[in-house]
Amino acid sequence: MPAEVLERPPSREDGIDAATEDQLRRFGADLIQRAGVLLRLPQLTVVSAAAMFQRFYFRKSFAEFEVRSLATAALALASKLEVRPRKLHDVIQVFYRLQMRVVKEDDGVLSYEDRPTPALDPSQREFQDVKNEVVRAERNILRELGFEVALLLDHPHRYVLEYLEYLNRPAKLKQKAWSYLNDSLQTSLCCSHQPNEIAAASLFLAARSLKMKLPSKPPWWEVLGTHLKDAKQIALRILALYTKARAEHIAVPRRKRELPETPAGPMTPFPETPAPMKSPSDEDDRQEPAGGDAIAPPTEENGLDQGRIAEMLAERDGLEPTADVQPTAAAGGFDKPERGGKRGGESTGKRDRERDRGGKDRRRGRERRGRGGSSGSSRQSRSRSAPAGGRRGAVKLARHNTAKELRGRKRSSSGSSDSASSERKQSRK
Repeated sequence: MPAEVLERPPSREDGIDAATEDQLRRFGADLIQRAGVLLRLPQLTVVSAAAMFQRFYFRKSFAEFEVRSLATAALALASKLEVRPRKLHDVIQVFYRLQMRVVKEDDGVLSYEDRPTPALDPSQREFQDVKNEVVRAERNILRELGFEVALLLDHPHRYVLEYLEYLNRPAKLKQKAWSYLNDSLQTSLCCSHQPNEIAAASLFLAARSLKMKLPSKPPWWEVLGTHLKDAKQIALRILALYTKARAEHIAVPRRKRELPETPAGPMTPFPETPAPMKSPSDEDDRQEPAGGDAIAPPTEENGLDQGRIAEMLAERDGLEPTADVQPTAAAGGFDKPERGGKRGGESTGKRDRERDRGGKDRRRGRERRGRGGSSGSSRQSRSRSAPAGGRRGAVKLARHNTAKELRGRKRSSSGSSDSASSERKQSRK
């Protein structure tokens, strides 16, 4: 990782000093190591979990993610990556038992020293809360590492086995170097040095502790692809772990999650709820005065033509509509607005012309029926008894009555001409 990130981790912004962070890193790595033993996981799986644990806290703060939850999530994720999967339920139970083992009474005695540690009941709310926190931490590990977790599976433990086979050294040197590598998981060496350099430093420490010489012609560090200065620097950081006491958990105040800001105004993009759009055929068109200010439309009946409604009801019932049919205020209506305004659409003018033409046809029909006498009244009664078909039906009925009257006039005129010709014949005789 970059040097500026290693020198200024995110936990500094939350007021966590370097000593506290170092103890929390050692505590989390030791917790992962002990949980891996109880879950019977291979050591390489534990190493993968510790590497993700150490690297994640250079991206996020200890105040944002609790150390136990993140250690649980890292081990569960590593078991899947190393194809050694364990159930999340089992992983949570193991970490909970490890937590209960160190619980102390007021007098400093361990609470479960001489008795088995309790398990976490899956039906309780506490188990669900822990599970949700672990799942959230696992998701954030993948997100912060860019889902490139396969790059973290290259560990120094693999290099140590290859180096010892190449150098042909005894097995006790291999075991000692392996132990140093396991202890180095409590540091952030995996974030600052390459795996082959850490493996070379562990061989250097193991050979010094066992008083064994490594080959000098050619130099062993050149054969292993590293520098002696880097190997000594890494070895000093590993030896510094043995001068510190065993790490314990430190409670860190959790950072409050920042909630998204909500706008103070309404969520709709309009300052006010928009009114429904008017149709061009509505008859409550607003008239604009000379000044240019629009007059507000009537609000009693939403612009309905009550006069036209009364005419249609009269035609349906077989009654003759009159020109002066207007709804009253008691019926909930208002006078019909004047037609032919500036904003009147073509559909409104067309409807007015059709209605005027229908009214003229009805007036002509009434005049002709008045001339026809009793026959006209009988036809009128029949027309009233017939069901009304609306405006078109009234026009057709008026045309039909007109045609009948014309045929009756022709018949009466032909009858009168026949009687006049017979009278002339008789007078001649």
